[in-house]
Amino acid sequence: MPAPIDALRAAADRCVACGLCLPHCPTYGDSLNENESPRGRIALLRATAEGALQATPAVVAHIDRCLGCLACEAVCPSHVNYAAILRDGRALLAREVTPSRRAWLRRLLIRSVDRPGAIAAAYAAARLISRLPIPRAWRGPLATVLRGLPARARPPLACTEEVDHANVALFLGCTADLDRATLNAAIRVLRATGQAVDIPRTQGCCGALAAHAGLADQAHHQALRNLRAFEGRAPALVAIASGCAAQLRDYDPAAGARFPQVFDIHRYLVERTDLDRLRLLPRRQTIAVHDPCSLRNALKGERYVYELLARIPGARVLALPGNGTCCGAAGDYFLREPARAQALVAAKAAAAAASGADIIVSANIGCALHLSASLARAGCTLPVLHPLVVLDQQLPPSQDAC
Repeated sequence: MPAPIDALRAAADRCVACGLCLPHCPTYGDSLNENESPRGRIALLRATAEGALQATPAVVAHIDRCLGCLACEAVCPSHVNYAAILRDGRALLAREVTPSRRAWLRRLLIRSVDRPGAIAAAYAAARLISRLPIPRAWRGPLATVLRGLPARARPPLACTEEVDHANVALFLGCTADLDRATLNAAIRVLRATGQAVDIPRTQGCCGALAAHAGLADQAHHQALRNLRAFEGRAPALVAIASGCAAQLRDYDPAAGARFPQVFDIHRYLVERTDLDRLRLLPRRQTIAVHDPCSLRNALKGERYVYELLARIPGARVLALPGNGTCCGAAGDYFLREPARAQALVAAKAAAAAASGADIIVSANIGCALHLSASLARAGCTLPVLHPLVVLDQQLPPSQDAC
């Protein structure tokens, strides 16, 4: 699918280059380079789309170094759709510029995501590599990124059958084999609130990684598969990873006219279920909440996590300091730009360690793993869990519906 050039130019024309986004952009704050700012990137992409600027590896590098955190979009007085500009601009550049060997390898890895168990296998391999006795002098940035990755338990998936007349469909995504504990927690919490949960077997990756890499054809194919998988299955579709929810929300339902309304699962639980049915056990601990950018800036739904956790008797819930700044995970950004990603997450880890919290929670698995690894490298044993795992741990045995 060609990038919609006219839409890109129209969206870019809304930017008046006022600069109010600059203090909120992590890459501009780090470099003070206009090409690394939101308005600079918009100018580069608009000029490229109009043919006034040649698409070159240098332009690609400036765009690739964008985290896609959308902090700029959240504060823009002109309501510029930066997410769409970035998506369409990356698709344009992917067609115009011959990929480097590194970019080609990235595309190959992203195309392999759809294979069953691929994410879990890659994660296991990464943990193994990170523990090999490699001399410090030989360790590159990637080795530093991998050190500290936590073990991920893979219990059997609970209650995976498809259900007729369900209240809600559950999106598994490509991380289903990697984050089964959270998936099981989501199923149990949904059922404890009286929801009949449907899990279509033909679903797959949401397409976010492909879209962020400019692979518009692959992202479109993945969207079509999910549109067909969930069409008419249930009135609502929930995702446990906020990044997936943000991608699913932007699907064009033309190929699936009865595609359900998309929710981040925390918002769905607060707005669409009877939470009084949850009889949560007390937990006298301090819980610090990390707000993923996809939840805070794209979905604007971070408050629902706090509302759910506040229902746990005895729990003290607080925001992790610095939540307005990206942690650096940003899809596969922590692998592509390890130095910048490590600097961003180190600040988060320091804030977490100093917060006095007993638990850190994050609603996006990539952010959770990135932060957990950084804490481990700093010698801090604070657990980083999904909010639903914490809720599930407080369900009385009688409310364990699976």
